Amino acid sequence: MTVDNGQHVFLGCCTEYIRLLGRLGVGDSVHLQKRFRVPIIDKTWGASILRADDLPPPFHLLRSVLRFRSLSVQDRSLAGWALMQIMLTDRASAGLDDITFQDWLLSRRQSRRAIRSLWNLIILPTLNTDISQASADLAMMVFQEGFLRSRHGANVGWARLGLSDLISNAAKTYITARGGEVRTGCGIRSVDVESGQVAGVHTETGPLTADVYVLALPQGEVLALLPTQVRGDPFFSRIARLISSPIVNVHLWYDRPVWHRAFAAFVNSPVQWIFNKSRLWGQQDSGQYLDISLSGADDFVDAPSSDLIELFTKELFALLPATRGAELSRALVVKQRSATFAAIPGVAKLRPAQRTPLGNLFLAGDWTDTGWPATMESAVRSGIFAGRAAALSRLRSHETATA
Repeated sequence: MTVDNGQHVFLGCCTEYIRLLGRLGVGDSVHLQKRFRVPIIDKTWGASILRADDLPPPFHLLRSVLRFRSLSVQDRSLAGWALMQIMLTDRASAGLDDITFQDWLLSRRQSRRAIRSLWNLIILPTLNTDISQASADLAMMVFQEGFLRSRHGANVGWARLGLSDLISNAAKTYITARGGEVRTGCGIRSVDVESGQVAGVHTETGPLTADVYVLALPQGEVLALLPTQVRGDPFFSRIARLISSPIVNVHLWYDRPVWHRAFAAFVNSPVQWIFNKSRLWGQQDSGQYLDISLSGADDFVDAPSSDLIELFTKELFALLPATRGAELSRALVVKQRSATFAAIPGVAKLRPAQRTPLGNLFLAGDWTDTGWPATMESAVRSGIFAGRAAALSRLRSHETATA
């Protein structure tokens, strides 16, 4: 069975990612909600639904916010007022990358209960950073782009199969059909630099040279490949100051169906989100595969896997009573210690552009400066920006050579 490292979702506002799926011919292998709808299960106060109505933003969310059972009546009305404030905020001039989103919300009369029960439901999974530490700028970007620019921007989408099957194979076919080549098993060991240009790279199978180079790697791996003198350049050295944030996924297989929902978010529980992979992937066997997704998982990443399995299977006894009579046939914990960059205040100053001081070297990755959090949309946008910059550099070099 294919097991992704964790459950990845995209939103209706992820236009470049959706466009890439269409370009690769795999758009039919994903599902995107026609209308934003997310069940919220509060272990203390019961279930609610966050959903969009047929009204212009921000009014499309007001009815579900005003019915949100995890909040007091006063908190509900103040949350609606804060949504309006977010919609009207000009991020470019507000200096929001210097403060946390929690502090911004507190200054807008949001209670700590509302911050934990409502606002962090969105911020923790999208920024992979707890709201108490998250940059107000990136958090506000999530709400403006995802929820307030269009009533369809937050529609939730997911793949109907594993991500390797969805993208990797299709991308290789796309590239090779256009004369490109995909080489695997030849990881890069070092990058040679001469006179402000990349002269070549050393791979596990030998040297490689090209006209332009794009390093599409996790931020923690880029600097190790560069010569010492290049690492000291301020452009590159700031990459080392990007802090990582972990994600943990607890995959559980039961011998029978135990839950009917496709997915839900949880409040007042160590469980954050549960995804019913059997339903999302259209599996028809007699058992059921659930994926518990834990973002900003500093409290869990160092715990033994056996302890996490015990903790969350017992927690499901309370949240999903049908699990009490089911047999857990298999369990798997996947830990990503450096899953994304931590979206903390000041991070905007650390994310590098795709164009580097080395004339023919470019960077790609969701951690580069795309204006988006570390998401699949950010990854795709970084590739587009890097590709355009590389093509422009090649064109200028050609014009210089023929002048």
